[in-house]
Amino acid sequence: MSGRLAGKTVLITGTAGGQGRAAALLFAAEGAKVIGCDLKAEESADTVARVRAQGGDMISMEPVDLANEAAVAALMRFCEDRAGGFDILYSNASAQRGGPIGELSMENWQFTLQNEMTNIFLLAKHALPIFKRRGGGVLINTASIAGMVGSGTPGNVAINFAHNATKAAVIRMTQHLAIEFSPWNIRVNAVAPGVIRTPATEFWLDALGEQAFTDCLLIERIGQPEDIARAALFLASDDAAYITGVNLPVDGGWVASGGAGRPDPGLEAKFTAIIDRYKQAAAVAAE
Repeated sequence: MSGRLAGKTVLITGTAGGQGRAAALLFAAEGAKVIGCDLKAEESADTVARVRAQGGDMISMEPVDLANEAAVAALMRFCEDRAGGFDILYSNASAQRGGPIGELSMENWQFTLQNEMTNIFLLAKHALPIFKRRGGGVLINTASIAGMVGSGTPGNVAINFAHNATKAAVIRMTQHLAIEFSPWNIRVNAVAPGVIRTPATEFWLDALGEQAFTDCLLIERIGQPEDIARAALFLASDDAAYITGVNLPVDGGWVASGGAGRPDPGLEAKFTAIIDRYKQAAAVAAE
């Protein structure tokens, strides 16, 4: 590893598995002292053990409900007491309850807002004093392609209303925070995962089959948590020192293709034949 985060302290939320665990392992390998947190105590402790087993430095607080302001304030005190604060905050933790709007209960709507939007707000609010005291820092939020294009599902199946709304909000929150935090030398960016195999997505990937998802992509494979961790590492590092206010899709080309995937060779042949016929007709008309 290159040591791109040597001397830095990083708070990563949602480190019990998936993208948060991958980021904890990668950031620690790059020299950072990692602070983790999660609601899942046993899985979170396992991540700490894995980081330490590879020679990394990590502590963790759990359980932490990031939708609760008192819990977020306690997390910030933990970071200051145990590590003197942090230089980088990676707001990775997220949870949603899906459903089309006609079937979406108020409880599930509020749950999604609290765990995908309110948590981002509370973390940014309570991290700001720490960043100010340290003379700046980096904030990375987790958005999603679901907040950018279509419904975020194969075939545009409409089951992601609340999730789409919150992730679109995270993108705008990130842009606003980049402006508001700029006087204190704080960079703010977002990473927008596409189809990533995590414990939260395995059911859908296995039930529908991976092909249903890879048909929507330009890169013909399902993303892995490490793909997102590497993008977050770039945004956290000095390699991105001139980047702020950006939402970075890491999605195998889902957004670029509009979820339509790679070109269809059969359709391409038909279009070529049509163009050839058009050229022939135009040549005859010109004679």
